[in-house]
Amino acid sequence: MVFIAGDFEASEILCNLPPHTLRVNLQSRRWFSDVDSEQAITDSNENGIPIEFVLLGFTPFFGNLGMRTTEEFIRIAYIGVTPKHRLLPPRCVTTTIISGKTSQKNFIGYFQNLFNNRINCASIITSTKFVQKSFNEKDPTTGMDGNKINYNCIEFNDRPPASKDETVLLEDISKWLSSNTDTLTSALRSHIPGSNLVELPFGEDHKAIKDQFIASMKNDGTLEGLGDVPRIAEGQKEESKPPVPTAEGQSRKKAPTQEELQAAWEAKQKETSGGAAVDF
Repeated sequence: MVFIAGDFEASEILCNLPPHTLRVNLQSRRWFSDVDSEQAITDSNENGIPIEFVLLGFTPFFGNLGMRTTEEFIRIAYIGVTPKHRLLPPRCVTTTIISGKTSQKNFIGYFQNLFNNRINCASIITSTKFVQKSFNEKDPTTGMDGNKINYNCIEFNDRPPASKDETVLLEDISKWLSSNTDTLTSALRSHIPGSNLVELPFGEDHKAIKDQFIASMKNDGTLEGLGDVPRIAEGQKEESKPPVPTAEGQSRKKAPTQEELQAAWEAKQKETSGGAAVDF
């Protein structure tokens, strides 16, 4: 097949399986390629650029991903609007999975509100912005404010389409969704390498799902409590420790004194002479 740059239909929307994926790094305030950590959406000065997108759908998960264990995650599917960047290809479904810890609670809350309020998210454009927030640690005894902790998070704002091209994009997305919901669902549920996740469906008891997941990990031996000391598996003998050197074992035999040598010589002479003493 011959590839010709730009030879695509104007209304075409692409959804690969597995889908194109970006990851967000709050520490560096950048959106990165999921397959090449050196590639990020930046300007000419290597500063991270917030992105704008049309949200297509999202799915909450619970489990393990990378170094994070037994945490909540949310995976979103969207089509990028700005900036024009090769990591944010136009009319291409992109997914990102983000942890639901502390500084990213606003992230999950934003999408949860869309669902609860029955907002057609494909009718608006979502603008993201990296911001720094802070809080003061509390002294557990006195309750007084302690050190100031700064952290980065993402803020979201919704806006209507600002151009004819954006209006046409929203219309094309709505048409595409009407007949491609299964494809989008497959993209949101596609396997993420290095992950062990369970979906958290809406309207179900999430606590029961989480407890069952954690229990299965404990049964498999893949989850150990913090502070647990390593234990020896059943049927495996404990390795013997190397012997500890003692003073007795380390001491060398002392050389005999002159008196000891004389006494030993006299005793030998008595044995050879029938017990009679020999004088010199």
